[in-house]
Amino acid sequence: MFKKLLKGIGVVLLSLVGIIIVIAAWSGYKSSQYEGTAIPYMDKAIPELSKWELDNFKKYLTPSVMEELNEKDLKTLIKGLSKMGELVEVGDYQFNTVTSRALTSGGSGTFVTYIVPAKYENGEATLTITLKEEGESFSVYHFNLNSLALFE
Repeated sequence: MFKKLLKGIGVVLLSLVGIIIVIAAWSGYKSSQYEGTAIPYMDKAIPELSKWELDNFKKYLTPSVMEELNEKDLKTLIKGLSKMGELVEVGDYQFNTVTSRALTSGGSGTFVTYIVPAKYENGEATLTITLKEEGESFSVYHFNLNSLALFE
């Protein structure tokens, strides 16, 4: 009886280890698909967005996001983010997720999310950027800057 219990526990643990290995391998495979395209795009987009200029945001945001935002709200958002000051340094890109989904506002697409540590003139921040795949390139679907410096 005791041997059967130990054998059962061993099988469960081995199965869990196998599942974890498969998930890690799949995540590595998915992230490697976008290293050659998404990271160069973000290398260009993050410094441009961090200039805190309306035209730069309009240039990089997806058309569906631009339709949902009015210009006044976008200006207010950019003004708030501009408290961070100039971009000093971008850290290592950390792949988060890749999903394919249909949008309620019409259309569908593949979305790749990265978490990026960044250092600005007035403090450190964590950027969460979701890119929408647009053929051979991308556009910014979601740009979130999280920093305690915004509360000072």
